Amino acid sequence: MFRFVLVIFRDILSYLNCFFFVNGAENSEKEYRRSLTSKLSVNEEYKEAFRTKSYLDIRTKAEDQLGITLSSKLSSSPPSSSHSPPSSDLSFHSHFTDYLLDPPQETLDALMQDSSFHNLLANFFDFSSDACDVCESLLQSIQQIKINHVKIKRVIKIGKRVCNNGAKTPERALIFQELSRYALLKNPLHSIINQAQFRRVHDANSELLARLTSKRRRIRRKDSILGVLVAPAMLGLCSLGLLRKKKKKAKRNMKNKSKTDPTLEKLGTQMDIAAKGMFIMINDLDTLSRLAGRLCDEIEHRKTVAAMCAKSGKIEVLKEALREFSGHEERFLEQLQELEEHLYLCFHTINRSRRLVFAQITGPSS
Repeated sequence: MFRFVLVIFRDILSYLNCFFFVNGAENSEKEYRRSLTSKLSVNEEYKEAFRTKSYLDIRTKAEDQLGITLSSKLSSSPPSSSHSPPSSDLSFHSHFTDYLLDPPQETLDALMQDSSFHNLLANFFDFSSDACDVCESLLQSIQQIKINHVKIKRVIKIGKRVCNNGAKTPERALIFQELSRYALLKNPLHSIINQAQFRRVHDANSELLARLTSKRRRIRRKDSILGVLVAPAMLGLCSLGLLRKKKKKAKRNMKNKSKTDPTLEKLGTQMDIAAKGMFIMINDLDTLSRLAGRLCDEIEHRKTVAAMCAKSGKIEVLKEALREFSGHEERFLEQLQELEEHLYLCFHTINRSRRLVFAQITGPSS
């Protein structure tokens, strides 16, 4: 399973290597393309991503916030509430996304009032916030999955005693009740998958990536054309005797063109970094969508098994259901862990991209 996810992440990790450890603003177009296909040690890069301090920091920050809200929810809920299915009942922080986003939206709102702030960069920050909203919904679903899974753990725990006893005992009635309740629970991932939240954000981000890339190329082309135009303009003003001298001066002007137009160069750098950040977000969300879909199918399968067992009320069917749950328990928990890890990685890369673009906007012109 781990190897399967590594294959999925081969392209994104190649790009992450370039994005995090290379200054993309100084890369040539050829180096930029090469960075997308560079050969990396996938295993090492994959493991390294989860060892970085920034990744651990944002995971701790999110889990601390979730711990506060969930403990508050559990302490204030009556015992009977453990049987209520809706995942939306969880009292998550109303501004959870704002709590995690870096830089915060309030800081960006003031910056966007500047007339020189490019609309594509404003879209980048808006879309990255939307991506964070999707991750927040997924995180809430993961917490609800963990709560729902307590019922299955309880069934597995007392199931052996019920099967060995065989007689109609209170525990036997209880285990079929637990299975019936679990079967009626709403699949926390079902709404996210069916409402196509991932697809909408993916399409919007892909469109913005194309616009950012196009804008970056136009800026580089414009910068190059302006540099080329310097030469004939200067050569036309000089006499034949000064031709050689003016040619050398024109070449120097062409070489130093980027220094004479820092605003254009800085805007191109901003577009370059934003495009790289958007590329990473798209790949992260695609991976989350696949992992969430796989886990959603597993939950639906478990609900079906639980419903069949509860409906039959037979010990033989219960034994088969217990074998099914126990045999797939490790795989289920592994899939849940993978989804959660990549979710926090997505939070991490969103903030990393936002910070880099923000630093380029607020930093001095080169």
